Amino acid sequence: MQKAIKVRNINKFINDRKILDNINFDIYEGEIVGLVGPNGAGKSTLLKIMSGLYPYHDGIVEYFGIDLKNNFEKAMSLVGTLIESPDLYKNLSGKDNLELFKSMFKGVDENRVKEIVKIVEMEKHLGKKFKTYSLGMKERLGIAASLINKPKILILDEPTNGLDPVGINKIMNLLKNMKNTTILISSHMLSEIEKLCDKIIFINDGKIRSIKTIKKTSDKKNVLFEVNDYSKAKILLNDYCVNDNLEVYETNETISMLIKELVFNNIKVYRVYENSNILTKDFFDMVKND
Repeated sequence: MQKAIKVRNINKFINDRKILDNINFDIYEGEIVGLVGPNGAGKSTLLKIMSGLYPYHDGIVEYFGIDLKNNFEKAMSLVGTLIESPDLYKNLSGKDNLELFKSMFKGVDENRVKEIVKIVEMEKHLGKKFKTYSLGMKERLGIAASLINKPKILILDEPTNGLDPVGINKIMNLLKNMKNTTILISSHMLSEIEKLCDKIIFINDGKIRSIKTIKKTSDKKNVLFEVNDYSKAKILLNDYCVNDNLEVYETNETISMLIKELVFNNIKVYRVYENSNILTKDFFDMVKND
């Protein structure tokens, strides 16, 4: 698999304060990767650097082997970006905004505009002025603008911020269906990010704390046992526990067997509940440990 994004030793200072500290990661072609961290962690600064909006003091950013610093125009021709809220012309219609973006690139024809509008489901709203759009429609038009030049890479900063559940679902489905596009997305919507992404980069205090691969095809699930005798249950389940709690990551068959084992040993099982959002736990562990 080809490396789409390479980031090495990126540091960033603002007013003598170190905002990013030795950032390193790789993203491969077709991957969807989430950038997760608390407010002030450095997410937006990193994405602005990668979008060419901020200079960086040292290090390397490459897109399909093209260096951002040394060959800026060629590198950015591969990238579509949506950083913060879509900054489009309020008094122009959606169509006029897209036409304006189209004029900035060579070889983009009218069929491409129609194709993009269909992808983001905005066909019925193109004639309306941008200022009349709902927040979700503005985000979708912003994504449409970022796709106008058929980018191989898409960089999105909080594209679902402030949206209602319907709007969030539309954006996430849109991104999920972008075959062969490499996507780097920051978001606070941890449950949605976990469903969408192949990999998660955890960042805090300007440093990458961990990179987690999301297992989407596993038939195992993460469950927590609530019992009347923790010590005895811990001894019985010890080989299966993933942490100091009575938490296991196993198949339904194995979980059923463990319940029978607890009951057979006169341990009352009050509750077995599934922890479906493991990413949330990882997020709070990162923040707590820092």
